[in-house]
Amino acid sequence: MRMKQSANQLVEHFFRRESANLVAVLTRAFGIRRFDLVEDMVQVAMLEAMHAWKQPGVPDNPAAWIHRVAKNRILDTMRREKTHEKAIALSGLSMAGQSIHDQESIVERWLEEEHLPDSLLRMIFVCCHPSLERKTQIALTLKTLCGFGVSEIARGLLLPDETVKKRIHRAKTSLATANVQLELPSGGELTRRLDVVHDLLYLMFNEGYSTSHGVEPIRDDICEEAARLCHLLCESPSHSPATKALLALLLFHAARLDARTDSGGAVILLEEQDRAKWDRRLIGVAQCWLTRAKADRPTTFHVEAAIAMQHCISPSVEATDWGAIVCLYSRLLQIRESPIYALNRAIAVGQAGDLREAMSQLLSLRSREDMKSYLLLDCAFAQIHELEGNARKAIDSYSVALSKAVAPHEKKLLERKLRKLADN
Repeated sequence: MRMKQSANQLVEHFFRRESANLVAVLTRAFGIRRFDLVEDMVQVAMLEAMHAWKQPGVPDNPAAWIHRVAKNRILDTMRREKTHEKAIALSGLSMAGQSIHDQESIVERWLEEEHLPDSLLRMIFVCCHPSLERKTQIALTLKTLCGFGVSEIARGLLLPDETVKKRIHRAKTSLATANVQLELPSGGELTRRLDVVHDLLYLMFNEGYSTSHGVEPIRDDICEEAARLCHLLCESPSHSPATKALLALLLFHAARLDARTDSGGAVILLEEQDRAKWDRRLIGVAQCWLTRAKADRPTTFHVEAAIAMQHCISPSVEATDWGAIVCLYSRLLQIRESPIYALNRAIAVGQAGDLREAMSQLLSLRSREDMKSYLLLDCAFAQIHELEGNARKAIDSYSVALSKAVAPHEKKLLERKLRKLADN
């Protein structure tokens, strides 16, 4: 038994990782009509683990423990309902007429490490079924396969909690009514669903990289899960150059995670990070994936990864090739018009030395209705004022940003910036 690790910490870890594996395999085995039952029993297994592991400690193979409990709870429920044979028929699998023991053997085989990726990929694409709206697809996947709560998803999608809850419920009902099969798509359908899968992995990583809730500014476990799922997709036949570019982007950012917070957990901005803490091995891996991602028509992931690489290979902020970064952001804006891309381009223009042009671009963004409450725009103004040497205006802009901040780590960071400027 491993006594040093908290049972609660391990259960949370497995809820992020093992719940995805369990939901995928058990839904594949018992059919999409049993979606809700599968999710309920997986949660029961997690709760049982939390209580059972407190006294004797964590078992040597906690994943197998949770797998066994969840599977047994589902089978017990189905025995009580006396609908086992009906469930087999509805599952769409060639298991009709088999005994419960035989079906248990099939589930056990699918739960083996080498078979898990196939079930997980099938479930990812089912959640991204074309009959569902894009935000619903993302919400369902984040809830079902990533262990996200409704509030987390709502913040990421900029939707009310109740709306997200209803979307997820309707999605499950729709998939169950249509008896959607857990199959990997092909051809044009694969391309359409891949776009959604990419979006949700991107959103998931961003939530971990700068969390929108709680006291932790960074959730390494969420970032790890997003990168793991993206890597799983890259190693399957169901990928595209954009998938590899996305993985490169995630790994470039992941390489800097250890340098993004201090010993007290406070966020450290790029210009203040100790670059010796950056994971050079991971940066090299990311560069390899970006090289393998070559495409005739680069996507936003290709260009964002190229920008992240410029930061990762630079020895300092001053030595960064800001001109190249400006060009890359211009390319991004050609692919997709976005005020966030425009904001980052303006900052890069300022870092490249054209402060007047940078300020002009920021003023143009301030007139946009969708940017008025965006605190990073005020931070960008403050940053350009700092480059101008105008501490008073920088303080004013940071103060406005502080008034808009919600997350505790954002407030602490802005308060630290204000103190530093005031002391100088």
